[in-house]
Amino acid sequence: MAIKILGTTVIDDSRNFTVAGINGTYDNLQPNLTTITTVISFNSPAMNRVMTGSQSFSIANDSRGATCSLLLDTTTSNHTPTFPASLFWAGDATPVWSNARYWLITFIGWGGGNVHAAATGYD
Repeated sequence: MAIKILGTTVIDDSRNFTVAGINGTYDNLQPNLTTITTVISFNSPAMNRVMTGSQSFSIANDSRGATCSLLLDTTTSNHTPTFPASLFWAGDATPVWSNARYWLITFIGWGGGNVHAAATGYD
């Protein structure tokens, strides 16, 4: 049996979701991946960026308890990302971006414009 909200089917009989920004089925729900340029927005739960040079990122739409992730490719040129001073890295240490090409960065809104982040690099 389909589930509807205000007359709109949000889960069909095959357990497929039809909600904006989400895809998948009930047992395999995933956010849509958004390609970004320089703005990390908490309105997009999963983002990716292939850097074409060293660049500065900004943060938008953060709120206490909100989370989002960025899949970052610094490419074989090891481009260096820069983040605002309101971003606090786990362990109080900015990652060494030249240690890996690919990075998974998770951001957590801390309130008051502050964001905490943790990054894991891999090749």
